Parts: sequence; structure tokens; C-alpha cells
Amino acid sequence: MRNNMKILKNIFIMLACLPVLFACSGTVDADALPVLAADKTELDMANADKAALTVTYNGEDVTSASRISYAVAGNEVFTALEGNEFIPQQEGEYALYAEYLDMTSAQIKINVRNTAVKAETKFDRHVCVVEFTGAWCINCPEGYSKMMGILSKPSLAKYKENIHICAFHSDVEGNDSLAVAQTQDLFKLFDGLAYPSFTTDLRDSGVLTSEGISFFQPSLMTSFNEYPAHCGIAVSSVLNEDATQANVTVRLESELTSQYRVVVLVVQNNIKGYQKTPDYQDGQDDYNHAHVVRKVVTAYKGTFTGEKLTDDGIISSGNVAAKEWNVEVDRKWVLENTEIYAIALDQNGHVNNMNVCAIDGGDSGFDLKQ
Repeated sequence: MRNNMKILKNIFIMLACLPVLFACSGTVDADALPVLAADKTELDMANADKAALTVTYNGEDVTSASRISYAVAGNEVFTALEGNEFIPQQEGEYALYAEYLDMTSAQIKINVRNTAVKAETKFDRHVCVVEFTGAWCINCPEGYSKMMGILSKPSLAKYKENIHICAFHSDVEGNDSLAVAQTQDLFKLFDGLAYPSFTTDLRDSGVLTSEGISFFQPSLMTSFNEYPAHCGIAVSSVLNEDATQANVTVRLESELTSQYRVVVLVVQNNIKGYQKTPDYQDGQDDYNHAHVVRKVVTAYKGTFTGEKLTDDGIISSGNVAAKEWNVEVDRKWVLENTEIYAIALDQNGHVNNMNVCAIDGGDSGFDLKQ
């Protein structure tokens, strides 16, 4: 009996110690989530401020194994950062969150302002309009006509030469010999679109229908009036002797210390080919396709992000960065109708400026305001 009492006493002692043992054991909390933190939550672009971001999980630094995304507060479309530094491109409140394994952190907010006196930019602003279209799309020709009708308005006359259309063809719902693989990935970045549709500077978007076309002109004016260029783009292209390769050089000069990527496209105009229209529902073979994207030159990894011109993508105020590409020329391209588009994207993935030159000997320098 005495032995039994001793055993029971030892059991009670062990049970009493269990909470202490578990409290001191350092076990992982199964309900814990990763935590995102910033060393600064108030940034001033005038000082080239940036925020260093850290992700922890159960007290352990897991930043290198995490993905951090950001968006302007209230925007449902988030963009993944490369690395763990947030370098703002414009004023506003930003929301950020981190993903680690299959878990997502709570969002944090970073406020960005610019106390500098904003000097007038020296660069002329060029705007990029992406048209989503397809040879199988019976309503796409009418959508293009509506868009060109807007561009022919007298109120846009002074802007027209600085508006550049690039038509991304898709074969998602039918055959299209002009389709490029990147179209659908780019198309999916924008909610609520259908064929035909547009995006202006990869920021504002809408459908090219009788109702949706009303958003097109305002999107252009937003780019010209609310998003001035803070960089200039120069682009040149030289063909080799047998015209099988083009050497393309892009230079970017920045007025701000900022991060950029560059997208380079080959765009051909006036291609005669197949297209369904309301008058030719089985298709016509001599439709004139305009501003067709024939090739995305810059590296593409499932997202339309372009390439950096420096190791970290940052170009200091007043500095120029450059890069060259060798482009294999497709024999189907009519060279006198073919151009190189060089497009500068800011950290938000929006177009800040662009320039265009002929593929055969073109040389477009920095476009300065007159």
C-alpha cells in the first residue's frame, strides 16, 4: 500500500511539472503566422528613402524564404517584390504582406510622401496603349475602330504622336497566326476584361465596346496629366549585313533615384491576314492588322516585368544606364513596317515613359520637351 501511495505521489508531481516543461521546451506554435515588419513605415521620396522588410516565423528570420508583395492601399492587385527592400515610385499609402510556406502574414502599411519641390520634367511623355485582340474575335475590328476614332479627336491632336499602340494577339479562343505566347499572361493581370480590350500604361484598362470605350480617353489624359515622366528613353537598332539580326540599344536617363525595368518589343504595322468581322463571319484573308507585337525581346518568366539595366534596377538621379539585345529577325517581318518599342516600367509595373525607332537603322534619342 505504501508503494502504491509513493507511485501516485510521483505521478502527481510529474503532472504538475508538465506545464513548466512545455513552457520551456521552445515548441512551435501550430497556429502562428509569419510576421512582416519594416524598419520604416514613413518614407520621403525626396530623401530616396526605402524600407528594409523582415519576415519572422516563431521568432526565426525567414525573410530569404518568403515572398513579399505590395499594392497601393485599396488596390486588390498586388505586385511581388524582388528581395526585401521597398523603394516607392509615387506618393500614397501602401499595403504589404508576406507569404512563407503556405501561410500569409497580416498586412502592414507604409506611407510615402515627397517633400521635394517638384521641378518640371525635361522629358516629353510618351504613353503605351496595349490592345488585346485576336483574328478569331469578330468584334475586335470594331473595337480597334472605336479606339482610333477617339485618337482622331481634335482634343487629342497634340498628344497623338506620343501615343503608341501595340496589339497583342491571342489564340485563346481560335487560331491566330499573329499570336504571341505572352498575351494571355499579360491579359490576366487586369480584372474584368474581355476581347477586345485595352490597357493604358499597364495601369488603367477597359473593354473596347460601346460602353467601355468611354474609359479610353480619360485613361490617356490621366497618364499625361497625373503621371509625368521622370525618365527618358533612347533606342536605336542596327541590322547586320544580311539583315538576319538587329542590334538594339536602349538607354535610360532618370531624373529621380528610382528603380526601373525595360520591356523591348518588335512591332510590325500593316500586315495583311485573316480576320473575322461582322461582314465576314467566316473570316477575310486581306484584313489589315496594325501595330502587331511580333516578338517580346526582353526576358520573360511568366510575368510581364522586363529586364533591369543595373544589378538592382536602381538608376540614380541624373545617371544613364544602357543595355543591348541581339534580335533574330524573322523572314516574315516586312522590315520597312517594323519598329522597336522600348518601354520603361516603374517599380509598380506601370509605364513611366517609352520611345520607338525603326528596326532598320532607327535611332531615337531622348525626347526632350520643346
